[in-house]
Amino acid sequence: MKNRNLRCIVNNCYESGQQDRSSMFKLPMNPVIRQKWMENIGIFKDINLFNSRVCRRHFETHCLGKTKVLSWAVPTLFLGEKEVLHHSRKPEKSPINRKCSVRGCPSRSSTERLHFFPTDPELRKKWIDICHLTVDNKWLFICGRHFRRNYLPNNKGNLKRDAIPEFNLGIESEDPLGKGHKCRKSFPKRRKPRSKSDDSGIDEENSKESGSQEFCFNSKESRPQESCSNCLDLKQQLAAALLKIQQLEEGQHAATDSDEEEELIFMLMK
Repeated sequence: MKNRNLRCIVNNCYESGQQDRSSMFKLPMNPVIRQKWMENIGIFKDINLFNSRVCRRHFETHCLGKTKVLSWAVPTLFLGEKEVLHHSRKPEKSPINRKCSVRGCPSRSSTERLHFFPTDPELRKKWIDICHLTVDNKWLFICGRHFRRNYLPNNKGNLKRDAIPEFNLGIESEDPLGKGHKCRKSFPKRRKPRSKSDDSGIDEENSKESGSQEFCFNSKESRPQESCSNCLDLKQQLAAALLKIQQLEEGQHAATDSDEEEELIFMLMK
């Protein structure tokens, strides 16, 4: 029989003939729980933990598992007439407080039902991208406020396979074109300053003035004397042509000068 040569270290347990040889438990490795065992049994000195056993008749029923005693259990039964110092108390589990993985969502498991992210790699990756998550771990949850109503299940059901989060994803305030696109302020273009070596042209506003007034702007590289003389010749020719036209209108010009008039009109038309 298994463990038939082992004895329970509780006083008078072996001699009473009621030692339960079918289940013999080692002292726990946890020093706090082991100290409680020793104080309840009445052992206040170091013992050989390798050969020390306590049989199951000294434990309450709710402290026993299928093959071993539970980690938090301590022996409390049939320990003699002395008072038991420690009792077996099942530790209270702190409620698991899960949170919706969507950024800025206040949903928690204590108030609303949360759903696991899908296990399919492609669909899971799609959900992570839609929710703008940067970390993919095993415990990703999402609440029902991010889905359409026709995707939501009953109280005990799961989300439909084709469900995709669409609402309240915490990205409404971001740029819809993407994070990489930043708004650039438009500033008026500044005119490039003209260097002294550049050729300067005629100002358009000044060119709209009367045709009789002409201005010539020349750079240092050009020849100012030749250009100015050309301007003077043009002015004289224009003044002579205007004078001839005025004479023709008044009828004071002679008929012999008709050839010269045609030449002057031809020059003005140019």
